[in-house]
This record gives sequence, C-alpha cells and structure tokens, in this order.
Amino acid sequence: MTLLREIQLLLERTYAPVPINLELCLIGESRCAALTRLAGAEAAALAPAGRTFLRQAGDSLYVAIFYARSVIAELEANDPRRALNERNISPLITFIEEIAHGVQAALLFREGERELDTEAFARNLEAQARVDTYLVLSKFAHFFCGGHISRPVSAWLRGQVFDDSHRRMKSALLRRRYEAAQLCARGFLNRLRRVPLSRRTSLLREFRAMSWEAKCAFACCA
Repeated sequence: MTLLREIQLLLERTYAPVPINLELCLIGESRCAALTRLAGAEAAALAPAGRTFLRQAGDSLYVAIFYARSVIAELEANDPRRALNERNISPLITFIEEIAHGVQAALLFREGERELDTEAFARNLEAQARVDTYLVLSKFAHFFCGGHISRPVSAWLRGQVFDDSHRRMKSALLRRRYEAAQLCARGFLNRLRRVPLSRRTSLLREFRAMSWEAKCAFACCA
C-alpha cells in the first residue's frame, strides 16, 4: 500500500470514509500551473511544494493534488515509515497536509458545504490540516518510540508543524490566514490533550464538523 493511501485511510478511520481515492487526483507540473493561473493571484503566492485544488460542478466535487518533485524524491529516498528525521519531516508535513485538505473538503462537501471560495472555508481547511498533520505524525512517533512519545520528540513535532514560515509570505491575506489557522489548531490540540483517551476520537469528530467560527470559539476556550 502506498504512503498516500495509508494516510488517507488513517484519516478516514478517524473521521469517516470519503467517496474518493486521492491517488487518482494527483497532477503534474503543467496541470498545476494551469490550475494555479485559474485560481487567481493568491494561489500563486502559496508555497510551491504542495497544493490542493477544489472545483464544484453541480453536485460533484473535483479534487486535484500536486506535489513538487523534490517532495516525492525525498520521501522515496528517506521513507518516513522507517524513520522520522530532519530531512524528511518537512516533505512529510507537506504530503500529509494536502491529503488532509482532500479528505476534509470531501467530508464538508458531502455534508452540504458549497462555499468553497470563502476565506472562512480556507481557514477551516488549514486549521484542520494542522490538527490532522500533528496527529498523523504522532502516530509515526508512537510507533518509532515504542508507544510513548518523550517531551523532546513531542516538542520537535510541534515545532515542525507550527513553524513561522507563513510569516515570510508576500500576501498579507495568506499570512493572516495561516496565523489564524495555527492559533486555532494549537488551541484545540491543547484542549485535546486534557481529554481522556477514550473521548479523543469523538472530540476530534466533533471539532472536524464545526464551522470555522465554531472552531475558533471552541479552541479559544482551551
């Protein structure tokens, strides 16, 4: 089974199945460039390592996912299923985030969400992707650490997921979007840590189904 499929199935087991195989949604550089032009100026300012494109046509959602060659090359040469390290962690985060975008967008669309072009929808996806990425990385770390993640490892993972790279973006809109999404995701994860293990999956599902405004309100109460 491919790494992409493993991560998609992990997210589906956590939340709910989606009627889409993201492996079939991968696109190359030329298609990514064309979709970026269609998406407008803000899309061009996004990080080039990975991108997810969404399009509604009637009652159907179309998803396209792009990964830069450098991301795929590093993950193939330094398989994160064998070890997490300074070389593969950044490409892996990019890899997970785009899968999370695809899964979460499909779930929201199935639940009736159609405002795909709004800032609230974009922030919702970004906040959820940060949560999902940290949780998937934690699964890897639990495996490598034999079931217990030490504080240094946990701190390293958080530092990788919640970095400050968004502050170097040229677009003020994108800087604000990623800053808000990180604050929301961190607040939720702080709250999640204080919940008994038996309750965490249900809380994750509750949080996922919330609107952006509800996510912010919930996370700020942490």
